[in-house]
Amino acid sequence: MVIVFVIDNYGILTNGTTITAYRFVEALKARGHTVRVVSVGVNGPDMYALPERYIPIVSEIARGQSVLFAQPVDRVLREAFTGADVVHLFMPWKLARRARRIAREMGIPCTAAFHVQPENITYGAGLGPAGSPVAHFIYRYFRWILYRHIDHIHCPSQFIARELRLHGYTAHLHVISNGIHDFFHPASYQEDKEGGTHPSGSEKKTEDAERAAGEETYPTPEKGTGADPENQERGTPQTKPFTIMMVGRYAPEKRQDVLIRAIGRCRYWDRIRLILAGAGPREAHLRRLAKRYGIPVTFGFYKQEELRNLLWQADLYVHAADVEIEAIACLEAIACGKVPVISDSKKSATRQFALDERSLFRHGSSRDLAQKIEYWIEHPEERHAMEKRYYQRSRIFRLEYSVKKAERMFEEAMLDERIRRTETQSEGRAYKKRILKGLPTRLFSLVFYYLVAIPLLWLYCRFVLRVHFHNRKVIRKLLLRREGAVTIANHVHTLDSAMVGLATFPRKPIFTSLPANFTLPVAGFLVNILGSVPIPSTVTENGIFFYELSRRLRRGRYVHFYPEGELVQFDENLRPFKRGAFQLAVDAQVPIIPIGISFKKGKSGFLGFFFRRQIHVRIGDPLYPDVHLQRRDALEDLGHRAWQAMEILVGPRS
Repeated sequence: MVIVFVIDNYGILTNGTTITAYRFVEALKARGHTVRVVSVGVNGPDMYALPERYIPIVSEIARGQSVLFAQPVDRVLREAFTGADVVHLFMPWKLARRARRIAREMGIPCTAAFHVQPENITYGAGLGPAGSPVAHFIYRYFRWILYRHIDHIHCPSQFIARELRLHGYTAHLHVISNGIHDFFHPASYQEDKEGGTHPSGSEKKTEDAERAAGEETYPTPEKGTGADPENQERGTPQTKPFTIMMVGRYAPEKRQDVLIRAIGRCRYWDRIRLILAGAGPREAHLRRLAKRYGIPVTFGFYKQEELRNLLWQADLYVHAADVEIEAIACLEAIACGKVPVISDSKKSATRQFALDERSLFRHGSSRDLAQKIEYWIEHPEERHAMEKRYYQRSRIFRLEYSVKKAERMFEEAMLDERIRRTETQSEGRAYKKRILKGLPTRLFSLVFYYLVAIPLLWLYCRFVLRVHFHNRKVIRKLLLRREGAVTIANHVHTLDSAMVGLATFPRKPIFTSLPANFTLPVAGFLVNILGSVPIPSTVTENGIFFYELSRRLRRGRYVHFYPEGELVQFDENLRPFKRGAFQLAVDAQVPIIPIGISFKKGKSGFLGFFFRRQIHVRIGDPLYPDVHLQRRDALEDLGHRAWQAMEILVGPRS
């Protein structure tokens, strides 16, 4: 593929987004792709330079955060896009918006990444948690100016994907980690891609932490001189210091201040040595705070090798940030075999990396963080055991794994572009019309469904068929989340589609049906008017079917499948599942809701009329696709879990 990355500041490697872009460019090139970069001040092969855009006041503040803005030049963008297969946008600024318009004119599909968390902006403006309404507005603003035009969005974490859904983003959200480079691994790891051996953490000298030019450390204070008035009785000094490390910009939302205060409260304050790796506008404030608490802190920005060496010698990694889209720095620490202690902030994705409560602390609470630090100091055996588990956990976030998922995203964007072109041709246009239907048909279907079909079917199912519904609270919970879902059920009754409709009420599911059913004299009219869509019969129809239904799922609709395929009346055994339902759920990143239909035999003889057969419709808990797996593995995993859930739902009951 020929892939074009459009990013404002590619050359500044102190910025997390830029580092991610740089690593992806190198990894994609290594896999045989041609990657072009459009950015400020770049030069060399496949590099397309743009001038810097100056925004009064804003640019001055942004430079302090290692952020530049690019001025779009149409000639440069068109030259970079010529012959490209896909264009990938990194930031929602003016450059990306102009690049999207030009790519659309040239017929090139666009994808985009969501790297700018609005909460970072509000915290940077000094609003803190009180800036939530402003952050909500920024989410909506970003969607309006750029992301509503993008069908495929790269989300660095499942957390930010959920946030985008909550704020009305309906694109296909691809959860792809920014990726840990293979360079980061435990010190005891003997054979890596560099070859040779690596020293263990104990062999690294602590002087490595003080290599940054001009950095400052504070001497370890004497016992009882800590600034925290509540902690005058301290632990006893030790020969080897206990090293705690945190990596991140010196910015308000990163909350290094909480970590400094926590160490000030800790019983073992005089054993602890703190390394705060990073750079940013809050450095002077953090230095003053550390001096006030009498905490020895090393400040500095480190090259990659120096950073890895520091992580190797660290005993514990703390990530105190209130706001994070992913926190690749925390992942790198975990990849180096370090146990993390992470803020449980609801606006931070980093908490997903914690394996248990011992690695989480109450966000903003220095007291709770101090207790967690004390626990890990007092339990070195537990810490060493957990280091191995955390290293194993980090493997699914490796850069190579992320690049494969990014390739899949680009391929899907290209496929969707081909499908959109197919929909403008005669065969595709006719099938799309059968799926979407006209406005009069949709309006009549809504009125008929809610005012006629549902009341009559409820009366018939409840009093004639004696249908009982269980666990409808699942549907009520999903209604609050406003997310779509794929429902599946065993196909065992002529009216089981009516039962599914009643089970998912007030949602109106989109039912799939065989094309032949639409031609039946009376049933065909009902099937069509109730909004069913025909199952595809050609390759062209198949692409349109999954593309259009996936879009509706992402907009909150339900789509129903019978994964067994054919109807077998009163069958008590599950039959093999087809893959269509699970493929659609994985593509749209929506849950599967399993619905099991089972029968309870009635009495015979005179009492049979009063105690005739009952039908039980049981709704299972939603099953979400595993976003960390490759598409094929995620599909198989979801299908397997759905089968297990359905076996329980339709199994024998006492």
